Amino acid sequence: MEVHEPIKRDRNLNITVIADNSAFGRTAARHGVQLAEVFQASLTVMANFDFHLPDKTSKPEEKFIDELKNIVLNAKNGQVISDYVFPETLFRYAEEHNTAMFVIGVDKTKKEGFFNVKKAIKLIRQSRFPVMTVTTDHTDTTCYKHILLPLDIERQNKEKALWAGYFSRFYGSGIHILYPKYKDEGLAKLVNDNVAFVEKLYENLEVTYEKHETQPQSYLDAYALGFAPQVNAGASVIMMTRYYTLGDVLTGPRERKIIGSSELPILCINQRDDLYVLCT
Repeated sequence: MEVHEPIKRDRNLNITVIADNSAFGRTAARHGVQLAEVFQASLTVMANFDFHLPDKTSKPEEKFIDELKNIVLNAKNGQVISDYVFPETLFRYAEEHNTAMFVIGVDKTKKEGFFNVKKAIKLIRQSRFPVMTVTTDHTDTTCYKHILLPLDIERQNKEKALWAGYFSRFYGSGIHILYPKYKDEGLAKLVNDNVAFVEKLYENLEVTYEKHETQPQSYLDAYALGFAPQVNAGASVIMMTRYYTLGDVLTGPRERKIIGSSELPILCINQRDDLYVLCT
């Protein structure tokens, strides 16, 4: 894999973490520190978030705030905000402070963390900013040095490719393109066209990448979670379902099966026309 030098930013970015008083909230804060390093960004940790404005608001426990402040000390420019925040104010803050992404800890068991899978999907579907979902504290120096990019027959691959590519451009990460090999000529053409588009994009942007071919999968994003250790991937990138079918309403969209189900951080990108992209 040919390695390109990371670029230096000429505009300040921010990583915004939503942290509750649980192990998952603290995990999100630690990943936020690492992602702030990746994107040469400042770090903001929101410690008092909910979806609705309650009649009475209270501040989080001082002990919890102190723990978050100790975590944030590892960032070059970080702060903890304990004032109450709900989606409208969260998104306004993100717009005003050039937030690159949100980071949340997801508790699939629903026993401890604020964000279970349902709440995580609710936030992601409201956001024009990508959301990194994390579950465990895998934040050593190699974290995010290898990013997995599953490509299939879907047309919404440009956004996934751009966001995976940012890790290479800002952090020197290697991007691993995972794609299925179809015998059907029509399906094969769709996949090959997507791969060719991403290759051209990455060569123009000087993004470091490798290609990995696999057998057709019913859900490539789910298969990617098991494939990730083969390339030492630290995260994967997925697109959220834009329009729900009746089946999605009844049983949940496909991404419900993988968000919070793996130790691998997953960058979730909401499909919308005003999706946030970085200016580089």
